[in-house]
Amino acid sequence: MNSNYEEIINNLNEGKIESVIFSIKEYAHYKKCIIKRCIDCVNNRHIVRIEVKLVEDGSETVSFYKYFKEDYKLFNFGRKGTFTLKQVWNNVHIIQINYHDAS
Repeated sequence: MNSNYEEIINNLNEGKIESVIFSIKEYAHYKKCIIKRCIDCVNNRHIVRIEVKLVEDGSETVSFYKYFKEDYKLFNFGRKGTFTLKQVWNNVHIIQINYHDAS
């Protein structure tokens, strides 16, 4: 299942997608990455953040206020360098997309 990068990011930012579970082909380190929309309640105010958790132990987790920051270099491939999600999109294998239930 390979989907359009812009479409997924826009739908995530707009709240149409709740989460995307994916892996990076040929990188066992990134076998279960999750990008999700979170709504935190602080002092009776709802704060939207987009959380990206790249490894299960949480050591490579980052959150963005309201919208996914597309120019943030999430992935560290050692000598190859660091890359944004868009830069590695051709190697992304989408495992599951969870859509917001509008009912």
